[in-house]
Amino acid sequence: MNGHKLAPYCVGHIIEDQACDYLRQKDYCIICRNYRSRYGEIDIVAGQRSVLVFVEVRYRKRGSLVTPQESVNRTKIHRLKLAIRDFLYKHSRIVQDYDSMRVDLICASEPKDSPSPGFTIIQGIIEF
Repeated sequence: MNGHKLAPYCVGHIIEDQACDYLRQKDYCIICRNYRSRYGEIDIVAGQRSVLVFVEVRYRKRGSLVTPQESVNRTKIHRLKLAIRDFLYKHSRIVQDYDSMRVDLICASEPKDSPSPGFTIIQGIIEF
């Protein structure tokens, strides 16, 4: 990231902070971060107009063998679905404010010419 070696948890937290800033620039309103259930974690829950959006953030440094998209495997998708169902059940008041929902993936990768990661949003990565 800037030449310093950070613990993976710290790197993840920094990337998620930057991803939230990126989402805000794209008119997402952050509702909560790091929602944990016994099934797994949702990195970011946000609203975008009338859509409730669950966001998975994936970061891969330069030279990684897989892309951020490729790192989302069947197990992760399954756990994410269960965590989303848990969120929907426990936070039905929030859900009532939205007409629909979707799951987006934020891909963060380390560009060659910049110390900051580049972000891409892939909307609707999971069907319910």
